[in-house]
Amino acid sequence: MEEPQLLHAQAAYILKCQLPSGAFRLSPKSDVINPYFTNLALVPLVRLGETAAVKRWMDWFVNHLTPQGFINDHRLSQGLETDTGKADSEDSYVTTFFTLVREYMAVTGDTTCLKSLYPALRQMFYALLTIQQADGLTWAKNSYRVKYLMDNCEVLRGLEDATALFTLAEDLDTATLSAELAVKCRNGILGMYDSRKKCFAMYDRVYPKWTKWYPDATSQAFPILYDVVSPTDPRAQSLYQQITARFPRFDMFQTGDFYPWMSLGYCAYLMGDHQRAKRMLDMAATVYIYGPRLKYWLIHETGWFMLTYMKVHGL
Repeated sequence: MEEPQLLHAQAAYILKCQLPSGAFRLSPKSDVINPYFTNLALVPLVRLGETAAVKRWMDWFVNHLTPQGFINDHRLSQGLETDTGKADSEDSYVTTFFTLVREYMAVTGDTTCLKSLYPALRQMFYALLTIQQADGLTWAKNSYRVKYLMDNCEVLRGLEDATALFTLAEDLDTATLSAELAVKCRNGILGMYDSRKKCFAMYDRVYPKWTKWYPDATSQAFPILYDVVSPTDPRAQSLYQQITARFPRFDMFQTGDFYPWMSLGYCAYLMGDHQRAKRMLDMAATVYIYGPRLKYWLIHETGWFMLTYMKVHGL
């Protein structure tokens, strides 16, 4: 299959997961609706112009918020979507939605849509404030008071995107507050870095064991992925060097994990390791898309695959 066709085939794979309600399954045969993974998956769809499908998802999302302003996973059973009452996190679920909405607005300029989403966006923003602490870092959720590196990198990006959205909605007071909290979050993340260990804490003050892929090694890619440290920063270079030294064949999926972690291919591209990023795309097609691990090819992995593909091929 020609390269551009592969990209659009993966977009079709994600769209195949959309239900009549607007929600997305994690894969075509999955019964799980995970809002966090869906938010990640749909960013490249916006860039490819599949905005109608994304808008249906955004409407579903805001219509399924809890009274507290967060959202849970749902499960599909006999055609019915049921709220599980649970979510892996509260912080990342809402902040990745801010990022998706900003992506949608950048492509469509649909201010009518923003106006309809605005009350929910504001509710989610103020819900987030209940779990952001004085050091700028968020707990994963009110009932699980752990400050994860990966979550907080996503929170930082989400707060920056929320700032842009509230500015566009002419809610300048909330935009100003969001910008201030984004700075606090960035400083909090940077405070997780240990110059002696040359890495970030995975959570709180727990540092990675470099022999373990997830969450230890993978967590160290997130400050690069979310621009906490730029690829030219010596800290980023040291982190990526340690990842590749401990897992030199992660692009061949030799990590001990059945899931592909395509976000690491995107990280490789950002670090200038374009050959490794390209090789990871090629291997993903062989091992996952057309290979024996297809059942582990969930929509957020497809999304990261597409984003990496666009970078590698200059799209």
